[in-house]
Amino acid sequence: MTLLEMIVLGFLIPWITAIYIYRCAPKIFFTIAPIAALIALTINQLGIHAGVWIIHTKTEVYLLHSLFVDLGIITVAAVWFSYLMIYQKRNAALLYLCFPAGMTGVEYVTTLMKLLEYGDQWNFFYTLLLYLWGFITIDWISRKLVKLGIFP
Repeated sequence: MTLLEMIVLGFLIPWITAIYIYRCAPKIFFTIAPIAALIALTINQLGIHAGVWIIHTKTEVYLLHSLFVDLGIITVAAVWFSYLMIYQKRNAALLYLCFPAGMTGVEYVTTLMKLLEYGDQWNFFYTLLLYLWGFITIDWISRKLVKLGIFP
């Protein structure tokens, strides 16, 4: 995958969907988005450098292998999750089912496309657990922001 394709698919398209949330709940972009981006960048860089997974992009700069996905689709997924959980008060069980499974599904498609490759010690179950942990963390932070009066 070229860097341009990564930027369009992993960053621009997800952020276009987030325009709606910005209009409804701009506080999420100044709170949840930076935290989600930090979590995504940290986890992906650790995974890449530990050899747990390999992202096949046409760039020699390791940070760019996941940067646009970390700041794009993963961050936007956390923003949508927080928005639906806190502002829309959607069913938590359904959100906890759909978001980690959906993100794992996206990774599954990227493995089929040969854009992502797991090392021998990693599999989709671990990916699902990692996304579940991430969304639990985002939910916990969102609830703290509610208690602090920042949300909604």
